[in-house]
Amino acid sequence: MKRVVDMTVLVVDDQENMCWILSKVLSNAGFSVKTANTVGGALSIADKGGISAAIIDFRLPDGNGFDLFMSLRKRWNLPCILITSYGSSKLREDALELGFDDYFDKPFDNAVLVGAVRKALGNLCPGN
Repeated sequence: MKRVVDMTVLVVDDQENMCWILSKVLSNAGFSVKTANTVGGALSIADKGGISAAIIDFRLPDGNGFDLFMSLRKRWNLPCILITSYGSSKLREDALELGFDDYFDKPFDNAVLVGAVRKALGNLCPGN
């Protein structure tokens, strides 16, 4: 698929296989992808610049998705989507209230997640 110009999605999940799967799915949808397994790793990648959006797992070894979201939003106005295996209606409500652009319980439909990334990127993303 044609690459989406200058659109890099940061995928943050402590599970290597989830990072790998989402990297393939997003690459096939035309995005560049960077991955991290920790809050610290994600911030290190984001500090280098060029990130257009982030998909963040809730439970991470050195913090949680809310902590990472707040750090990213404090420095950059990135669209962010929360994913989790430990979902609840309360977590979903808290995530959306905090400002996440969307929320997904694992497992999720990859095509729906790609659509949510495109929607979150809005006019920045060709094809919307």
